[in-house]
Amino acid sequence: MLPFDHALFLSLNADPGTPAFVVAAAKWLSLGLPSCLFGTMIGALAFATRPVRRDLLVTIAGIALAAMIAYVIRQHWPSLRPAQLGWGIQWLEHGARAGFPSMHATQAFALAQGLLFAPHVRRMTRGLPVIATAWLCAFGIAWSRVCLGVHTPSDVIGGAATGIVAACLIAAAARQLLRRGPMFNGRGRSSAYSSRPALP
Repeated sequence: MLPFDHALFLSLNADPGTPAFVVAAAKWLSLGLPSCLFGTMIGALAFATRPVRRDLLVTIAGIALAAMIAYVIRQHWPSLRPAQLGWGIQWLEHGARAGFPSMHATQAFALAQGLLFAPHVRRMTRGLPVIATAWLCAFGIAWSRVCLGVHTPSDVIGGAATGIVAACLIAAAARQLLRRGPMFNGRGRSSAYSSRPALP
């Protein structure tokens, strides 16, 4: 837990005086937006070109790795949630599972960082707006978890770090695989992940 956790949590956590629309927006960001992002990824996989689909699969692998790392941390180094600490108001029903790192923040930031490292997504006509939107969604989800009282600021900061690091590791692994030759590189074509042309 970070030294500023309590003060920052209380400044972000919704209280009885918080406008109802703010609480409603936080609930949608926390509960509805992740489902929308998941559905969008599935749709993109179904209709994207092969290079973009490969980028998306690498991004999904980063999300999966991030979730596994977060799960291991929670199991071995459990931390209390705000309600268990007697902090603020909890606006969502939630179990007593370990709070660090936030799984929502972990996966949201893994998605954003994965898309940022996706070369074919960046080259799409709307690639940069898509990536920017993913980052805005990640920050929105992280804020909502604190606003609703289910996570401390350090939980979501830890989740963001976990997601970003996992996405970086998977992107680096993908680049290494694609540098090894045609069998990893789309039938011998050059790859945006690699700085060298593929072998003929």
